[in-house]
Amino acid sequence: MPHADFVHLRVHTPYSLSEGAIKIADLVKLCVDEAMPAVAVTDTNNLFGALEFAMAAAAEGIQPIIGCQIAVAPMEADAGSRANGRMGARSGRKERRDFLVLLVQDEEGYRNLMALVSKAFLESEAGDPHVSFRDVALHTSGLMALTAGASGALGRLLADGQVQKASGA
Repeated sequence: MPHADFVHLRVHTPYSLSEGAIKIADLVKLCVDEAMPAVAVTDTNNLFGALEFAMAAAAEGIQPIIGCQIAVAPMEADAGSRANGRMGARSGRKERRDFLVLLVQDEEGYRNLMALVSKAFLESEAGDPHVSFRDVALHTSGLMALTAGASGALGRLLADGQVQKASGA
């Protein structure tokens, strides 16, 4: 396939409830029609469509990029407010989450992404699947991270006017 000027790296399917509507078969057809050699599906907090997507894309000669937009407790929460592994326990309400888009580069990355998504559901308060940045740091091999735009930590800090903190200074 010819060189593409653009490859989507953050597509949500109906497996991202209320966020995506494009069915996997339609996504693959659009990629073929537009001569896109690759596309990433990054549903929020799940890999439910990963196998279906990988098989459908590969069958049409499209390089499937498996990924996930995962909820992450803000870094400030890692510094001490994650009492007993639960966020929001003091206030009784769900706390704000940042997002991070993780893309799989290889088999080890896929295993690491599965570990993170599983941890988000198994070790979080019901209805609030998330991981910490520490969790992500322990599972980086084979993964590539995108900032998740305005939904990510960097976007939040910039929107809050915390430019120095966003730049790591």
